[in-house]
Amino acid sequence: MILVTVIVAIVLIGSFLAYTEVSKKTVSPSSTGKITVKDSLGRTVTFNHTLTRIISIDPSATATLYALGAYKDLVGGNEFDCYPPNESLPNVGNACGIDLEEILNLTPQVVLLYGSTMPSYGYELLNYSIPVLVDNPENIQEIENETTMFGILTGTELNASLINNWINVSLNTISNDMSNVNSSSEFTAFYYLSEGDWTAGNGTFISQIMQYAHLKNIANATGYYQMSPELIAADNPQVIILDQYVPFGAVNSPPFNETSAYYNNRIVSVVNDSFFEEPDFRIVYGAAWLANQVYPNFVSLPQFPIKLEYSPTMGL
Repeated sequence: MILVTVIVAIVLIGSFLAYTEVSKKTVSPSSTGKITVKDSLGRTVTFNHTLTRIISIDPSATATLYALGAYKDLVGGNEFDCYPPNESLPNVGNACGIDLEEILNLTPQVVLLYGSTMPSYGYELLNYSIPVLVDNPENIQEIENETTMFGILTGTELNASLINNWINVSLNTISNDMSNVNSSSEFTAFYYLSEGDWTAGNGTFISQIMQYAHLKNIANATGYYQMSPELIAADNPQVIILDQYVPFGAVNSPPFNETSAYYNNRIVSVVNDSFFEEPDFRIVYGAAWLANQVYPNFVSLPQFPIKLEYSPTMGL
């Protein structure tokens, strides 16, 4: 899924690298068995028990629920779900719109949405007394918060804890395995997101993943934007990363064919950009993969702690 609109993302103190910091509590299971959840918009929703009928309009939520072992609790998915593969769930829409009639027929206990604001159809669902949760992780800690929230909502808290621990151990592994690449030896890089020299700057997961892979992003404005050819040429990236929808031939013309990346054949093609753009546990694999593409044989991640029918690296 290509993001071709400018998205302004707020970089929290410590940003992506401060994943070990304590953040605000988002889930509160009570002694009565009720579950109280606060979503990214600050809205508080209470459920009487764990959920078994969930609709996900958010691909990252679908992936996380699958990893938790709660995929059986999904009754509806969305157009852009890609993990797990071979999804047989009814497609009830995407970030731009929903099939309201189908959602009502599925009688969900909650609909999971992704974004920085509540979409108009979110309010429409509330009018039908269907609870809506909006989540918008902007860093690793918030991905862990989301994983914990989904774990408590579905009674898979132990698996949520295992996944979050794996995330932290994996990020430490990347840091340790990349310790020989210091700031003075890091390559500068440009992420070619889509036609028109669209790229990913500060506050995006793509840029944060590049930091973990010890790459210095030349795109230093905020969010997703078009970077001028003149500025790309002046910054002369040593690595060019092509999104999965950008053909390799795109680097054969200026300004890209005049860069160090082109002359030294450091062009990396992303096969599946969901590992870079979907805010769930799989972005850890994206960071390790990118590091190994640029600095071969550096990173080896620990095994994922939950046995899954479909490997979490499928498609990478």
